[in-house]
Amino acid sequence: MKRLLVLLVLIACGLVAAALSVPSNAAVVNGSAISQQQLNSDVSAIAGSPYYQCYLNSEEFLASNGSQQLPPVQGAGKGQNPGDNPTATSAFVATYLDTEIGHELVLQVAAKRGVTVTPAQLADARTALSNQISSVMQQVSQTAQGQNPTFSCGPRLAPLTGEEVLSQLPASFVDKQVQFVATATALQESLAGVGSSESDLVRYYTEHRSEFDTVCFNAAAYSSESDAAAAAASVASGTPFDQVASSAVQHGAIRCNVLIALARELGVSTSSLDHLTPDQVSDPISVNGNYFLLQLSSRAPTPYDKAKPAVSQAAQAAGSQVAQRAVTAAERRASVSVDPRYGTWVPVSASVFTPFTPRVTDVLNPVANEAGVPSSASPRPFSG
Repeated sequence: MKRLLVLLVLIACGLVAAALSVPSNAAVVNGSAISQQQLNSDVSAIAGSPYYQCYLNSEEFLASNGSQQLPPVQGAGKGQNPGDNPTATSAFVATYLDTEIGHELVLQVAAKRGVTVTPAQLADARTALSNQISSVMQQVSQTAQGQNPTFSCGPRLAPLTGEEVLSQLPASFVDKQVQFVATATALQESLAGVGSSESDLVRYYTEHRSEFDTVCFNAAAYSSESDAAAAAASVASGTPFDQVASSAVQHGAIRCNVLIALARELGVSTSSLDHLTPDQVSDPISVNGNYFLLQLSSRAPTPYDKAKPAVSQAAQAAGSQVAQRAVTAAERRASVSVDPRYGTWVPVSASVFTPFTPRVTDVLNPVANEAGVPSSASPRPFSG
């Protein structure tokens, strides 16, 4: 399933420069072209960035709970010019072109709704993109695959950061991704009924102010839900939380955070934490096989300028399902044509279907597959 509104889904790798017979467009989406030059430029940018490839492999690994991998990146040959990148596999290029089409549809939906972005929103999107990359790399480092070079890019003392990854890419490519992130974010906020302007977000913050309070909690983790429930009952009957927590598997203070952001991290509703006073503990919260009790230690209003990232994320979350439905509807109505070398557009699934067998004219060295041709036959430059 395509995740069009998730930051930077799926990738491809280096294509050799277009040959003379290459059509000018890789795809056309409702009359808007994704040019061959644009496709080549993007995949060449990613081909030159091992860090970005590791990030995108890590994102796919996490998003699929380790059940899916991206298609192999590099094919079996190079172009004739010095410095040409290895060719990309058909499956990999089709996957990336599919994402390009999806991004174009998101931008078209936003344009129809009159959604635009400001320089300030672009700056916020750049920060969000960098933070997203850092978060993915931090998460994958905590899995059993943390030292797998496919995800980590080699042994490291610390996971790759967003700044490190983005610094390895051409500025034009980063700007394009930032533009998409900013537009997709503004679209979600608009479809949530919040709006994407600064005044819209301030209004949303004011109307939901308590959800953006900064909260600090003490925590105690238990190996079973029954143990956690018994500990909560003990606190309710008057036993000090510190005393109850001393018998827990783990206990201590957790990082202070905006209430709504912390609730999202824990996978619970904001209301399940919003009502707590310093004398109360939460119901048991299941986190990675343990059951946590939280006791509020402090709570204070968060100024808007510090709460703004959480405000924007809350607005996006409120509009994410509506936005996904709007984009899905646009996909199904879309008029899309794809260069047949990369596959065929399938309206039912709104995706590019990669051919199992490429046409003879699209094979790197087609004559090598013909009977009776000596192995020294000159290779034909890859054209896509």
